[in-house]
Amino acid sequence: MAAALATSWMLGGTPAHAQVTSEPSAVVFPDPTKFAHGFFTEGEFGVLSFNGRASAEISPGFAVGARAGYDIFSFFAVQLHLLGSTHQSQGDTPIAGQLLQVYQGTVEGKLTLRLVQWSFFAEGGLGAARMSSNLLYARGLAKYRTGFTYGGGGGIDYHFLSRHFSIGVRGDFYVLSDVTSSRDLATTMYLRYTF
Repeated sequence: MAAALATSWMLGGTPAHAQVTSEPSAVVFPDPTKFAHGFFTEGEFGVLSFNGRASAEISPGFAVGARAGYDIFSFFAVQLHLLGSTHQSQGDTPIAGQLLQVYQGTVEGKLTLRLVQWSFFAEGGLGAARMSSNLLYARGLAKYRTGFTYGGGGGIDYHFLSRHFSIGVRGDFYVLSDVTSSRDLATTMYLRYTF
């Protein structure tokens, strides 16, 4: 009998209890180190407007563009930017109401400050701009239909929980060297995919 009591006492244990310290959180916080870096592409659309002397002759127009680049470091990238826009001449001259397209291509550098899912960036570069017609030349504002352009801008970017996609808004301000005392301002929204 003593042996049976000793065996039951040794084999018997205390009941197990699960310890729950808190409810599991439904919010998933992203780990920015897992976001994709390297080669990226962007598609953008928005508005391009002239300011300076050309703003009296050419109305703001719809713009569409693309960027391709590479993140050399997490805070610095190089990119190629192509942007096209369509405008209408204005005023009470015989050429009022005519269409003009502007094509710009630039090579740019981009500095980025990342805060979890948000990024703030500044970019700038130089390249070439081409007008589809000689409207500005006819009004005495342009020396050539093709000329150099340089400038920059900045914006804000929001990265989804997906490691590849982000969206953002940006504003870029470029000087048109062959259009008298004129610049253009492009304000666009974009979708970015990083491979």
